[in-house]
Amino acid sequence: MNKYIQLTLILFIGLSITGCSSTQEKIVTEEVLVNKVPLDLEMPKPVTWQNFEFVVVTPDNYQETVDKLKSGGKSIALFALDEDSYKNLSIVVNDMKRYMGEQKIIILEYKKYYEQE
Repeated sequence: MNKYIQLTLILFIGLSITGCSSTQEKIVTEEVLVNKVPLDLEMPKPVTWQNFEFVVVTPDNYQETVDKLKSGGKSIALFALDEDSYKNLSIVVNDMKRYMGEQKIIILEYKKYYEQE
């Protein structure tokens, strides 16, 4: 490469770099105390548990259960769970109750943090 082109290229790059630094504005940072904004959260509406009844249907009481449903004006639709499924359902319901309780604690802690003086 020609020495003249090399010198011109070096001079151009040097001027470009120093030109950028001479026109750059200085950034000043300062700490400012900002008050926390209140969350303004309403607590979730509590769960309203409805009455329900489990009926254990066996081959021995099947007809009696069907007759009782008919005489009460109810439809004859039976939903069944085997023993393992019933245990799993119980575990899931308890886990849901635990989870909702933990979420309530988290919400209350956030409210306390954001709304304290």
